[in-house]
Order: sequence, then C-alpha cells, then structure tokens
Amino acid sequence: MKFILVGGYPHKAEDGGKAFAEELVKGFRHPVKILECLFARPRDNWDKAYAEDKEFFTALLPDNELEFQLALPEKFREQVKWADAIYIRGGASEAVLLELQKQSEGWEKELEGKTLAGSSAGAHAISKYYYGLDDLKIGEGLGLLPLKVIVHYRSNYNAPKIDWDKAEQELKDYKEDLELIKLPEGGFKVIVE
Repeated sequence: MKFILVGGYPHKAEDGGKAFAEELVKGFRHPVKILECLFARPRDNWDKAYAEDKEFFTALLPDNELEFQLALPEKFREQVKWADAIYIRGGASEAVLLELQKQSEGWEKELEGKTLAGSSAGAHAISKYYYGLDDLKIGEGLGLLPLKVIVHYRSNYNAPKIDWDKAEQELKDYKEDLELIKLPEGGFKVIVE
C-alpha cells in the first residue's frame, strides 16, 4: 500500500501537479479508478470541486484511461474496495475526520494494494498528529501513518498568524517522538508500507 501526503494545492507545485498525478496512478492497470473524497469541504461545494479535480487529473494524465467516483459517506467503504487510488482533498480537518470515523467504519481495512493520497486536511487525516493552521493547535488524525505533519509549510497560508518555527517545535514536542514531515505548498511525500 502506498500513501501520498500533499502539502496542499497540488496545482501550485512547480510542475503544476504533474508529478503528484503521475504518482497517484503509478502501477495500476487501465482504467485507473480514482475515488475523490471531499468530506473536508462543504457539501454544496462537492460537485464543483469534483469537476475541478476530474479536469485536473485528466489534463495532467492524457495517456491514462481514468474512471472517477465521488465518495459518499454512506457508501465509502464499498467505494474504497472499488478504487485503485483514493484522494482525500483538503478543507476542514475536523469534518473529514468526523465523516471517515463516524459513517465509514472499517474503510481502512480495504486499503491493501491501493494508493491513499491526502492533501492538506487529507494529510492530517492520514497522520497521527498534525498542526492545524486554521486554529493554530495540534490535532490528532486517524493514525494510519505514525507520524506528525505540517502542511502548507512556510507558505503564506493563514499569514501572518502563523509562527512556523513555533508550530514546528510544538508539534515536535507533542506526545511521542515521531517523524515530523513538513510539506510545502504543492510538495508531496510518498510512503510505501
């Protein structure tokens, strides 16, 4: 199983997000089935965000045959079984965590052989601990990976409120000693388990 943690807004990477898109579908037979999870965003924004992401991946992966589904909380576990790659897009960390825990129990048991990518709040959900940039507090993710994450690192996200050095130190010192991953805007890290 492969995880991709994205610092936020893949399209802001120097290559416009191409390396991330290629990594998301790497190793799968065509058509590659992508499950788009927008639980961190307001429900009335899902259709627009889903259309944007389909266009994003299709434009960056012209040689790939892709199939998409929009994740629904009540069907999420079944949809994860269907998918090759699951992309949890950013938004409000608490919202995505609540939906993944509350209505989608057991979905993480279906991840074998798949790629799970999380951008911003999606990376928060995958990690054990994260530094929340909206409330400037440490939060706890689902712990799918035993690590600590700071997203949008050293970007102008929520500036000027964020003291990046203080945020990094607080997260480093929080609870157990785990690897701390600092993800810049559009940057990503791949972890294969």
